[in-house]
Amino acid sequence: MSSININGVNIYYELKGKQEGKEAVVFLNGLMSSVSGWGQQVPPFEKAGYKILLHDFRGQLLSAKPVEPYTFTQHALDLKELLIQLGIERIHIVSTSYGALVGMRFVLDFPSYVQSLAMIDAFSELDSTFQWIADAWLETLKEGDMAKLFRAAVPTIYSNFFLENNRESLREREAMMSKAPGDFVESLERLINNTLTNARITAELSNIKCPVLLVVGEYDQLTPLKFSKLIHKQIPHAEFVIVPECGHTTIYEKPDVVNSMTLGFISKYT
Repeated sequence: MSSININGVNIYYELKGKQEGKEAVVFLNGLMSSVSGWGQQVPPFEKAGYKILLHDFRGQLLSAKPVEPYTFTQHALDLKELLIQLGIERIHIVSTSYGALVGMRFVLDFPSYVQSLAMIDAFSELDSTFQWIADAWLETLKEGDMAKLFRAAVPTIYSNFFLENNRESLREREAMMSKAPGDFVESLERLINNTLTNARITAELSNIKCPVLLVVGEYDQLTPLKFSKLIHKQIPHAEFVIVPECGHTTIYEKPDVVNSMTLGFISKYT
C-alpha cells in the first residue's frame, strides 16, 4: 500500500501476489470505486501466481484530486508512468466500466505494453439514457451527499436479481459512501464530466489488435448490451460473453463467473 508521484500527482497503488517479474495483471476501477472494489477478483489471481497491480486514478478515493479536468488520455499516461517506475514492461488488463475506457485508451496509445485486454460492462459511446442518468448524478452531487448519490445509482447499476438478495450489504455500502471525504465528492464530478466529454472512441477501436475479452451483464442498464455489441463490431476478434441475470456491476454480482472467464482468458496469453 503506497503512493507515488506520477506526473506531478500522488497516485495510490497496491502490488499483490507474485512480486518478481516484469509482467503483471492490472485491474482498472469503475467510476465510483477504488482498489478495494476488486476484492473478489484479487485472491483467485494471487492463487494462480500472478503479479497484480491496482491503483486509484487521479480523482479517485485514495489518489490525489487535482482541481482540473480529467481525461482518459491523462489516466493512460499516469498508468504508463506508474508501470515505468515499478519496472513492469508487459501487462494484462482487467477493467470495468470507466476503467474499460482507460484500458482502451491505454491500448490505443501504448499498445506495446499490452498482452491482453479484458473489459467488463464496457462502452465507447453514450446515448440519451446515459446522459440523463449522468445529469441526475451530477445534480445530486451538488448536495454533497454521497449516500444519496449511491441510493440514486443502485437501481441503475445493479440487477433486480442482486437487489433482492443483497439488501443488507448494499445498506452497508451506502453507509460507507456517506463517509466519503468532501474532496472525493468534488472530484467525482470531474470524473463524470470526463466520461461525458471523452467517452466516444468507437471510431478508434479497430486499431486494437491485442487479444480482447468482452463481458457484459444481460440486464446492464447503464452501459447496455448494445454498447458491447458495438465494441465487438469494431474489434471482431474479441471473445464476447453475456452474463445472464446480471446488471452493470458484474464484478460484484457474478464474481465467480468473472474470475473464471478472466483467468481462463489471460492464461492463454501468458
